[in-house]
Amino acid sequence: MSTTLKRLTMIAPREEEDVLVATLLEMQPSLPGFTTMPVAGHGEGFAKASVHECVRGRIDRLLLWLVLPQDDVQRVLTVIGQHLPHSQIVWWIEPVDAMGRLA
Repeated sequence: MSTTLKRLTMIAPREEEDVLVATLLEMQPSLPGFTTMPVAGHGEGFAKASVHECVRGRIDRLLLWLVLPQDDVQRVLTVIGQHLPHSQIVWWIEPVDAMGRLA
């Protein structure tokens, strides 16, 4: 029986990184792992941007990717929503057609 995998992508303010990462690492049952990366946001949504970000024309953000079984996606969103209810955290879910290691 195969497990349906999903990729959960989250974009969050960079200052929330420590709380977000700690929340994910402390989840039980534990998650299979995840990736974070600093990114820059462009477009609308500069109402809460710092002066520095407004001058630069981009907002500092954290990108977080998790590939996990479909049944775990809602659990992750619920736990993060309880620990970090933040209107600036954006998320979406995508299908993962295949995943593996090359060696």
